[in-house]
Amino acid sequence: MPSTLIRNVFNRGKYSNYLIGGNVCNAFALGELGSSDDFFLVGAEPDGESNYPLLTGNILDSEGNILFRLVKNMLVINPGHCSKILGDHVGYEIHDGNGHLIFKVQTKFECLPGDVVESFVTTIAAKFYNKVGQLVFYASLGESEERIESQVKSAFGFAEGFHLVQRMSDDEITVARLMLASGGAIHRLITGQVTGQDISLDGTACLNADISNCRVQVSTGEFALIGNNIRNCKFDFTGAAENIRELVVWLMQSTG
Repeated sequence: MPSTLIRNVFNRGKYSNYLIGGNVCNAFALGELGSSDDFFLVGAEPDGESNYPLLTGNILDSEGNILFRLVKNMLVINPGHCSKILGDHVGYEIHDGNGHLIFKVQTKFECLPGDVVESFVTTIAAKFYNKVGQLVFYASLGESEERIESQVKSAFGFAEGFHLVQRMSDDEITVARLMLASGGAIHRLITGQVTGQDISLDGTACLNADISNCRVQVSTGEFALIGNNIRNCKFDFTGAAENIRELVVWLMQSTG
């Protein structure tokens, strides 16, 4: 059964907030987090006094096909040939290959409902479908009777923990924490047994994974490893990760 949330406040941020279906939160996580073929969306709290939201997720069409993946507002996978158009205010629109509006983000400096202190308020307009084509989450901009009617796993309001969690297991809550703590840079999930594959750790949360005989590529430090077993793997370090590797090797040699 869908849950309905109306005009709630989940851990309000000091400088920046999301107003999702009339509900206020500093951050949120929705859907099958880290999935490669299903819907998810996370909104992380911007750093400091930044006015730009941090949105990461998979967006699908009404037939369950991936339209695009966002990572920190950037289109990184785009099988739907979508285009991103910057708006007059802080925010943007994403249109599909036929020019239809799919996703709209808008940030204004204004007072939240019932408040007298202004902050950066981000609203989202979209219809979110899962991989079997079901409408699982709907968000709108500025309607008088806004509400969240959701059938997906969700968490709202993030600090040391979440203010409200619905339908998420403990492992899924852990993944949500990792994604939001990274500002949305972590956007993939590896779990279970992985053997003989080429994998990239960048942007990945490895959770209770058994990884063996793989070629592992690392170029940034934006990943998380929790409860894993990694055996007989070859690591390729490039970019910033290679710089850190060389520094560690030098320190070990100079002190050994």
